[in-house]
Parts: sequence; structure tokens; C-alpha cells
Amino acid sequence: MKKLPITKFGNPILRKKAKRVTKKKLQDPKLQELIKRMFYTIRGIGVGLAAPQVEESLRLIVVNIPPSERLKGEDPVNKMVLINPSIVHCSKKKAQSWEGCLSLPSIIGLVPRHQSVTVEWMDEKGEKHVREFKGFPAFVVQHEIDHLQGILYVDRMTDMTTLMELDEFVKWHVKKKR
Repeated sequence: MKKLPITKFGNPILRKKAKRVTKKKLQDPKLQELIKRMFYTIRGIGVGLAAPQVEESLRLIVVNIPPSERLKGEDPVNKMVLINPSIVHCSKKKAQSWEGCLSLPSIIGLVPRHQSVTVEWMDEKGEKHVREFKGFPAFVVQHEIDHLQGILYVDRMTDMTTLMELDEFVKWHVKKKR
């Protein structure tokens, strides 16, 4: 299977609201193939991807967060497809998290996000779901849903002095294992 090319910062599709996916569209084998290829594309390089990031104006995201230190006790998210997702509740409490993006591959910055969000969506079979996401999974889901609204993480940053090249972030902020 071939990875999909990632849409880069500056492409107008990243700034547009994505189109809703109809139930009829769910039956299209091309949509099911797109979902498989989106998961294949993020394998080893990311934990989430929105359809506009592969130049498809669809309200579709895929999330795959395996167990890791970043979860800090939260549940992993195993190969989840969210179609037409909407945030129906946000915690009042926010936290800052370092975020990067496959569409802005060489930069990272601190972004304030709600610590928990409740999301409604439909899966690739058309079944409806509601789930509360907390911690890192909440940050990932908010980041990806923003892509469907034409919002990039840099738009959410409150302190642009934290925006930096990824290699400088590693040099100054990642603890070295000894």
C-alpha cells in the first residue's frame, strides 16, 4: 500500500471547512480505501490525521494512539475513525501541550487545549458514538477536529515565542536518557 502525500502548510484546503460525509458516501469503496490509506500514512510518524491533510475536503479523521508514556494513565485509542465529529462538551480546565503537525513538519509550539472533551461522531460503518477523551487523547482529537474547521494549531497558540524548529525543541526540551 502506498502512503498518501501530506498536504503542507500554505495549501488553501487546510484553511477551509471540510464537507460533511453523507451516509451514501459511507458505502463508497473509495472512502473505505481512503480510511485504510490514512491509517497506513500515519503509521510510525503520527497519532492522528484529518482528511484535509491528504487533500480531501471531508469531515473525517483517523486516530491511533498506542500505549506510551504520553498517555499518563489514560486509555490508548486503537484505530478509531471519526466521521462528522463534533465536540459536545469541553472541560473548563485547560492545559498546555507541545504540538506538532504533519502539515507543518519541522515546527512545534505550546498550545492550550481543554483537558477533556466529549465528542459525538459516526464510524466508518455509520454507527453513532459518544466518548469522553481526556489528557493526551483529548489534545489529539481537538487538534484533528480543528483541521476540519480550517484551524491549525498555530492559530490556537497564545505565546508565539514557544514556536520553534523541531530540532531545537529536541535540543532544549527533551530530557536526555543517560
